[in-house]
Order: sequence, then structure tokens, then C-alpha cells
Amino acid sequence: MEIADWETRYLEAVSNVREQLGNVQGVFVAYNSNVDAMKHIREEELKKLIGIIGQDKLRERIVEYPREIKDPVDFMARLIIAMRDGKAAEVPTYTTDIHEWLMDNLVFDSARMGGQAGIMSNLLVTLGVKNVITYVPWLSREQAEYFVDSPNLKHPVIENGKLILKHPKEAYDPQQKPKINWIIEFSKGMKFRCAGEEFEVPRDNRLIISSRPNWLRIDMSPEMYEQLPDIRESIDGAILAGYQMIKEEYEDGTTYRDYVQRAVSVIERLKGCNPQMRIHVEFTSIQNKVIRKALLTDIVKKHVTSLGLDTVEVANALNVLGYEELAYSVINKGENSIVSLYEGAVRLLKELELQRVHIHSLGFYICVVSKDHPLGADDQRQALLFASALAATQATLGSIKDLDDISVGLGVPVYDQGYDDLIELEKYLVRRGICTAEDFEDGCISADGHNLIIVPSKVVKDPVATVGIGDAISAGAFVALLAKMPKINICKITE
Repeated sequence: MEIADWETRYLEAVSNVREQLGNVQGVFVAYNSNVDAMKHIREEELKKLIGIIGQDKLRERIVEYPREIKDPVDFMARLIIAMRDGKAAEVPTYTTDIHEWLMDNLVFDSARMGGQAGIMSNLLVTLGVKNVITYVPWLSREQAEYFVDSPNLKHPVIENGKLILKHPKEAYDPQQKPKINWIIEFSKGMKFRCAGEEFEVPRDNRLIISSRPNWLRIDMSPEMYEQLPDIRESIDGAILAGYQMIKEEYEDGTTYRDYVQRAVSVIERLKGCNPQMRIHVEFTSIQNKVIRKALLTDIVKKHVTSLGLDTVEVANALNVLGYEELAYSVINKGENSIVSLYEGAVRLLKELELQRVHIHSLGFYICVVSKDHPLGADDQRQALLFASALAATQATLGSIKDLDDISVGLGVPVYDQGYDDLIELEKYLVRRGICTAEDFEDGCISADGHNLIIVPSKVVKDPVATVGIGDAISAGAFVALLAKMPKINICKITE
């Protein structure tokens, strides 16, 4: 299939999904939401910060590769690493000192909704989903202000012993402190000198300084947990994110095992009498390998249907599951990296007993789907194309205000390199006897125990912002699939 044919497929997919979005009854979205302090760093600002810290300190800390930001030297080391490699990163900090230092020495450009769950909740409402039930354990007044004004957006609260749904602006805890993350974005081509070396940023990307104060918990009150099944008839599925907030140990003596078990219990309450409810977990950068493995093997495995990741996250997941060589191959920028991504996706699908693994990489999306998934390859492909058009819209405009904005994304051309990567994967699959060139023509093949769907994506050359693009991809594809799912209320049938 030529690039022009893919453009036609995009138009057809977006038109089809738009017509079906009204079929979605609702989506539950949890847990992580925060205020993002946005800063696009420039060469003179970077030079100033390097001067404040000192190049000798930076050289040592870069080699150490800090996985937690405890002081400004840690911050600058991780920023230089991210800029040098052109890779997105999210690094936790458990102190407010970094926020104060950044306010004194950098100052943010703007503030916006942050956190996967918060961003995806707002997007789903914008797409016209009738019931978006968002849940943020640390909903503050400041946080509530960044949710869109819509009667379709609700947050559960307990009043007089009963669970009721209110808009977040009416549901916040007035005593709750806000959670503020810093998003430091940098541009391709930016040049800088550090520790005696000169660098040029190879790609637009960002470093996220994720605030993890001691009061942060992925949890809910016993009353809300008990009454959570009350929302089941209002939703077709759930998107869960933010598990990276879980710590190994807490000051009160609890450990990650306690919160992992509670997370699983919430999933079980959501599914209840409908074990086939679609549950999607959005992965992210998790520095702590214990938490990363617990998320995959104890929360995701057997309990959810779908997992979303980017390229780096695929490597991280494979690494803690024991596939170190394949993990290294995934992040190696050689011509076989797309092959490794495909092989990695298959491993994750089987190892975690999932129905769907969705990987978004620069230039293409890969989705491997188990044979028992209720939707066929054409529906899966349309969902990916719809998601790609949404992501291109987000990158071009910075935010999506209305579903009609997607016409902007459709105007972005299919990425040439992504199309070429598909050809490389095709050659590999044909050599292995997995499919013929004709089989691969439209990006869908049936392999041993799974289906593969791969599409070239639309890539914006100079994005207004990079934050939220991955969330638009995952939420867009998930809701497009929900729109196509057969609607059977198993709960009512069994009552």
C-alpha cells in the first residue's frame, strides 16, 4: 500500500469512528492528575543553570545516572541526559525543594492539566463521551480548576454515606494540597556544551519532574470502594494510570504490596459481574524496578485486557520480565528496532496474558491482539488511525477543544520514515514465513496465536507541545474500540 492509500484509510477511519463514538456509554478514568508547570528551555537558560551547578559536579552525577531527584544537581544531570539522547523521561522527586529552586532560577511559561488520567479525562469529554467518571485521590481546589467544564465529566464523592457523582469543581477536598509537576521541554537542534563535550539535541522531547509528596496514595476510602459497583452500568470500560506513584515503603509501615492489592481489588470491583469489561492500563517510565515488575506481574497480568506503552517503556517492561537482550535491542536505533518492538509486543502479550498490547513509536504504531479479542483487525486498524489523527491534532494545536479539530490532524502527512519502517518489518515477516507481502499489504496479519496491526502515523515536524500526545494516542484508540464493541449488559442478564 502506498502512502497515498494510507491517507485514504485515515479519512475513512476517522469518519467511521466519529459516527460510532455515540455508542460509548461511559469510561472510568483514574488515578493520576496534577498541575503541569510547563517550561520550554532555551540555550541561554540552560547555559545559566549549568553555570550555577558547575560542570565538575554535573560530570560526576551524569555518570551516576540519578533515578530520583534529590537536589538541583540531580535535576540538571537528568536534563542533560534527556537532551543529549533526545529521549523523554519522567523522574520522581519526594521534596518540594526542587520546585522552589526552579521557581527561583527558571520560572515556568504556563500551567495546564497534567497526569495521564487528568489529560485523558478531559480529552474523552472533548470527544463527546457521555459519561467520563474521573477519580483523583488527591483532588485539590487548584487541580479541579483544570478539568473542562462539562456536565459529562463527573467525580465520585461520598456524601451522607452514599456515593454520588459531581463535577470535579464541586467534588474537591478543600484541605488537599496541589500536586505540581515540572515539564521541561527542549527542541531538536538546540546546541549546548557540558562537562567538556558539545551536544546537539537530536529530537523534540521533554523531562518530567514528577512530584511524589509523602501524602500521595493510589487508594480510595472504604466507603467509596464498597459502593464503586454503583457506577458499573454507566461505563463500558476503564483507563487506569498513575501506578508509578506507588512506593516500596511508607512511613506508616505499609508497603507497595498493600497498594498493589488494593489496586487489584478496585479492578475486580469494576469488573464485578462483567469479567469481560475492557480495562486498559497506561504504562509510563518507572525508575523503581520493584514497582515496575509488581505493576506488570501483579496488577496487569490476568486482571486487565489492554496495555499501552511507548518504545522506552517497552524496553523497561521487557527488562524486568527477564528479556534483557530483547530490551536492549528495542532501544538500539538500528534498522531492526521495529522488528524488536514487534517481538517485544508479542512477548508482553503472552507473558502478561493480555488481549491487546498497543505501542506508539515515532512514525508508527504497533498493536498485537490475541485471537480471542472480540474485534477484528479492520476495527483495530481504524482505532489506531483515529488515534494517530488525534495525536497529530494535539501536537499541532497544543490541545484539542472540539472533535472537529481532528481535521487539523488529518491534514498532517503520513510520516515517510514510519512508512519505511513498516517495509522493514514486512521484509522480516516474509523472511520468517510469518506472512507474504500480499498479506502485509494493508498492515494486518494473522500470526501464531495473535494478530498484528501496524500503521504509519502522522508526525508533526514542529509540535507546539509534546506533553499529552501519548495520552491522546492511547485514549483515542481505546475509546474507538469501545465504540465498536458489541453492547451486552451482562450484569442485568445475570441479576
